[in-house]
Amino acid sequence: MIEELKQILESTQVDVYTASVRLAISFILGAIIGVERQIRRRDAGMRTFTLICMGSAAAMLISIWIPQTYPDFLNGDPGRIAAQVLTGIGFLGAGAIIQSHGSVHGLTTAACIWVIAVIGLAAGAGMFMAAIITTFAALFVLISLEKLEKRMYLDGVNKILTIGFSTSTPDLKGIRKILEEKNVFIVSFSYEHNYENNTSIATYKVNVNSLSSYTALFTEIRQLGYIANIKLLA
Repeated sequence: MIEELKQILESTQVDVYTASVRLAISFILGAIIGVERQIRRRDAGMRTFTLICMGSAAAMLISIWIPQTYPDFLNGDPGRIAAQVLTGIGFLGAGAIIQSHGSVHGLTTAACIWVIAVIGLAAGAGMFMAAIITTFAALFVLISLEKLEKRMYLDGVNKILTIGFSTSTPDLKGIRKILEEKNVFIVSFSYEHNYENNTSIATYKVNVNSLSSYTALFTEIRQLGYIANIKLLA
């Protein structure tokens, strides 16, 4: 039994047995990453990642099977079936990215979708060791490196700081200087100008200490003048 399984794993010919084993391996590897995403309550969870991995493996199996079964196939390149997986998966990854209030969410999930497609292609090609190593390396990045990332942000929390101005020419440099002096880390920034009433809105995604008091920060920003309102949302 073990010897037969070894032969199937090492086989370069695509038949019912090799296809079944490779799809089963892609199912397991996709589910491993999917469980981590599911635990974090991401929109793309275990089912999504498992299907992507299995679908990519199936595409690679078809790319191998066509020239193997039809050696005189001259009307196209079957290798493009697997190659187009990564192009197509880009649209799926783009759908996982959400842009809101000047900040972007879902980049990690989109990157995971791309990586899991590569893992599926590797499993479909019979590169099991590469697929397994990539799977657990991705799992390490998702779990272990998150702690390092939080330390780099000084164990703060991300919030959305929105400042409304009663002028079209606010002192953005002054605001940035105040935020830096208060140890508020700017993750991203967007600016909106209303030409009808000559007002503007600056939106910052910031990382702040969860125990900080924001009264002094708001007071110092108001002293710049032309401040209509300030909002800080989680």
